[in-house]
Amino acid sequence: MAKKNALMRVTGAIVTVLIALTAVPMEMRAQQRGGRGAGAAPDPGDTDTRPYDKHDFSGLWARNPQAYGLGPCTECRDQALAPGYGFFGTVPPRTAEGEKRLLANKPGRGYELNSKEAKDHPDVDSGYKRAVLPAFGNDPEGRCEPLGLMRNIAFSGGGATMEMVQAKANDKIIQRFEWTWDNREIWLDGRQLPKVEDYLPRFNGYSVGKWEGDTLVVTTNGFDDRQWLDQYGFPVSEKAVLEERWDRPSPNRLRVKMTLTDPVNYTRPWPASVKVWALIPTSKMSVGGWGGILEDRCVPSDEHLFNTFRDKAAGK
Repeated sequence: MAKKNALMRVTGAIVTVLIALTAVPMEMRAQQRGGRGAGAAPDPGDTDTRPYDKHDFSGLWARNPQAYGLGPCTECRDQALAPGYGFFGTVPPRTAEGEKRLLANKPGRGYELNSKEAKDHPDVDSGYKRAVLPAFGNDPEGRCEPLGLMRNIAFSGGGATMEMVQAKANDKIIQRFEWTWDNREIWLDGRQLPKVEDYLPRFNGYSVGKWEGDTLVVTTNGFDDRQWLDQYGFPVSEKAVLEERWDRPSPNRLRVKMTLTDPVNYTRPWPASVKVWALIPTSKMSVGGWGGILEDRCVPSDEHLFNTFRDKAAGK
């Protein structure tokens, strides 16, 4: 057992180094887009008193403005329950089916299974304390499969940016995610949600929105149940419905409160932790004079090559 634990530690360290090496391009691009650390321009945050349209979410948004030469956004930091990014919030009890599906998903993030760190957090849901070496997990992201809507939103935090495009002529909002180069539509033309049984499920589902004062309320159904809620492997069923409440509390902030209702997997609705983004000027997202979000795709051939080294390092 001691030899096995030692091997796990060594292979884990090797995999960590490999992951760090693959992150170098993102770091370099972030520096090209504005730099980090000393000399960063202050983030105006909620002290900005310029007039603005609270119904206009257009722009480039990030939860790590330091990567773009701006000051830190304190409220943009997630209320993490475990290492990594996630839906978070107060985790509801799972149904028997939900627990079965959760255990079938083997994440590479969170507290390591049966580790001291996991045992030191008895108040944290067991779903966050199941991490294995990625080589022995089955995270869909490791195969470049679509992340799904909730995971796209949650991931657009520490390492990736998103863009909101409001096509008023077509009564819809396009939400573009930098990581995986994915997008979703929010229809504002008064249409009703489809009956799930009449439509093919989609990873980002079908979304309709309406304004309640200055809050955009979005309801989504029709999810593909192969996706994970976040990187910890919490399941999502085809019966799930997501409500998002988006608002723009200042010229430089965008905020969403999400609630997942999934009776197949959870015994009550699951409210996520509040997610907040900072507005990034296009000039700060420029690489070689070209501003905008990056084409940061998950390329299957690249991921397969990385996994070859990853698996060998883990002794698989």
